[in-house]
Amino acid sequence: MYRVIIIMLISGFSILGNTDLLYAQGIVAGRLTDTDTKEPLQGAHVFLSGTKIGAQTDRAGRYFIRDIPPGFYRLVISRIGYGRKTYGLNVRPGDRKNIDLSLKQVVYEMSEIDVAPQGRKWQKNYERFEELFLGYTEEADSTVILNPEVLRFDSNFWGRLTAEALAPLKIENHALGYYITYYLDEFKHTGIRTFWDGEPLFTAMIPSDSLQQIRWEENRRKAFYGSMRHFWLSLLHDRLEEEGFLLYNVKKSRQPGMADNRWPVTVDNLVRPDENLYLYRVQYSGFLEVIFTQEAIDPRYLDWTQDRDLGPGSPQISWLELNERSITVDADGEVIEPYGVIQLGYFGFRRLADLTPRGYRPDDF
Repeated sequence: MYRVIIIMLISGFSILGNTDLLYAQGIVAGRLTDTDTKEPLQGAHVFLSGTKIGAQTDRAGRYFIRDIPPGFYRLVISRIGYGRKTYGLNVRPGDRKNIDLSLKQVVYEMSEIDVAPQGRKWQKNYERFEELFLGYTEEADSTVILNPEVLRFDSNFWGRLTAEALAPLKIENHALGYYITYYLDEFKHTGIRTFWDGEPLFTAMIPSDSLQQIRWEENRRKAFYGSMRHFWLSLLHDRLEEEGFLLYNVKKSRQPGMADNRWPVTVDNLVRPDENLYLYRVQYSGFLEVIFTQEAIDPRYLDWTQDRDLGPGSPQISWLELNERSITVDADGEVIEPYGVIQLGYFGFRRLADLTPRGYRPDDF
């Protein structure tokens, strides 16, 4: 799953506990039928959003998904000619779930999709959407939306852009080596705030040679380190210092980042284990200032943020603000609540083009 709120800023112990229990993987299986006729549906896609994990239904409408790490997922069911459905799925260690599903047939106006939009206004809106959605890094330069014609935009109010997709977006990320099928649920940009919600399914590309595979692995590693997922995993494992993070709490009443208005915080100040061993409650007031010291900022970030106090050698600094009283983070570093946390600073600079599947980990992590 990938729910994002981004605001552009201008100017001792292991919580994870018993790892053998925690990482026992689960299985989800079931049968998919037509809601009205009760007939089995073959060839439907059933997948876990944000992952490479999924299956297609067979002639009897059955699906089988195995090797699911414990966590909270959105289970997505999609088939041509039927309305897509999404279910919240809580997978406990060693779970064996049987979930029967049904889809209702719908009628699409395919002519709307087949005819590519024309005109300067659509092109201008698309260029803005592409930048806001894919991001501003070098990885975004190598990421392509193959079917932009399915997008429709509304920009009738100054500073606002909303988008809808009449079909799943087909995306190729040549920097990280992934095909992404992205089911866009919502996209809105207003002023300096961008948020969207959707369901990505990742498929690894086949490299042309070993050098390309090495390049992809290095780019994936670079995308992971310093990311918000890297931060959450480091926090849950109580490895912030080892992984290169500094963490401060900043009062909400003043500008984030002011040195005289912050104090260091530790994992036990923020995180409380849930009754489920792989879920954790995170609560704080104000902002969390997250500083990643192992890598300097991308030079493009200086143009994006327009903060004159930063230089090429500055560390990567981000801020997180809760939209809820508290949030739940699973063992995969996934925030469960829709739009539960607002990303500011460097986390907001890196967007879909820098996203790796939620199960990805570098070999040296």
